[in-house]
Amino acid sequence: MPQPMLEPTNRDSLTTAEDTERSAQAVCRTCYLAFGPSWYSYLRFHVPTADIAEDLTAEVFLRALKFFPRFDPTAGSPRPWLFRIAQNALRDHQRQIKRRPVLPISAMLDLQCQAPSAEERLLWEEEVTGLLAGLAELSEKDRQVIALTYGSELSTSDVGAILGVSDTAVRMRLWRALTRLRAILAR
Repeated sequence: MPQPMLEPTNRDSLTTAEDTERSAQAVCRTCYLAFGPSWYSYLRFHVPTADIAEDLTAEVFLRALKFFPRFDPTAGSPRPWLFRIAQNALRDHQRQIKRRPVLPISAMLDLQCQAPSAEERLLWEEEVTGLLAGLAELSEKDRQVIALTYGSELSTSDVGAILGVSDTAVRMRLWRALTRLRAILAR
């Protein structure tokens, strides 16, 4: 006579759930340590203050932990998956504020140059102000490819995975975006 299947006890399912949660926390902790600075740099590139970038970075971490069961490790590196989460957090934030305010250089204290003289600091601030003004004139797609490549220091393959395009398309978009930025800055 076949033995009836035993249902797992609450204790067994609790242990499995705790193990899964611990595993997710461990993976997310590792990813946060490995990619946290890149998340912050990417987000900082798009928001007016370091505090907002830090808050959004924390939000990315929380979302990654929440949606960890959806991550498919066979799809490749977690970096593109995490940057998609960062992009969504940024889009959500931008929807909340409804507009992109002008970014004064005085609000970017974390990006100030450690220049030895006041004159060099002033020249640097003028350069950054001009660059930010030029970036503001670009389309969202142009700003996105520049931010991912230079702000987050991602490879073209990682940028391609995030944007859903080939490496060649990323290189072409980046080249065109930089050409447009150079033209704007030359005016």
